[in-house]
Amino acid sequence: MKTFALVALFVVGVTSSTIRIGSFEPVASIRAAPLSIVREIPIVRFSHDIRGAQESKLHYETGNGITVSASTVARKGLGGLYEDESGKLVPSEFLIQKTGSYSYTNPEGQVISTNWVADENGFRADGAHFPKPVEMPAEHAEAHRLALARIAL
Repeated sequence: MKTFALVALFVVGVTSSTIRIGSFEPVASIRAAPLSIVREIPIVRFSHDIRGAQESKLHYETGNGITVSASTVARKGLGGLYEDESGKLVPSEFLIQKTGSYSYTNPEGQVISTNWVADENGFRADGAHFPKPVEMPAEHAEAHRLALARIAL
C-alpha cells in the first residue's frame, strides 16, 4: 500500500514536497518531470505480400520518413538443423533467407540507410554510416604475420 501511495503521488505530480508515510521520517523528495506530448506518426504506406509458406515481402513508410522493407524466402533442399523451443536440434529441409533495409533521417538531417541479410552465413548489415576497417600498414602486417607464425610453432 505504501508503494501504491508513492506511485500515486508521483503520477499526480508532487513537485517538491516531502512525502511522509505513517510515522516514518521523510523517505523521498520527488520532483515530477514534465510529461512530453506524444505525437502520433501515421503509417503512410503499407504492404505485406504473403505467397504461400515459401515467400513474403513487407514494406512500410511512416509520416516522419522512416522506410522499412523486408523479404523472406524459404528455399527447399538447402536446409539444416535448427533448435526448437525445448533446445532440441530438429532437421529441416528448408533454408530461410531474410533480406531487408531501413532508412531514416537522423537529428542532424542526414539520411541513414542500412541494408541487411540473414541466412545460413549469419546476420550481416551494411551502410555508409557504419565504421570501415582501417588498413594495417605493410610493415605492421609483416610483423603480425611473423609473430603468429612463432606462436603456431
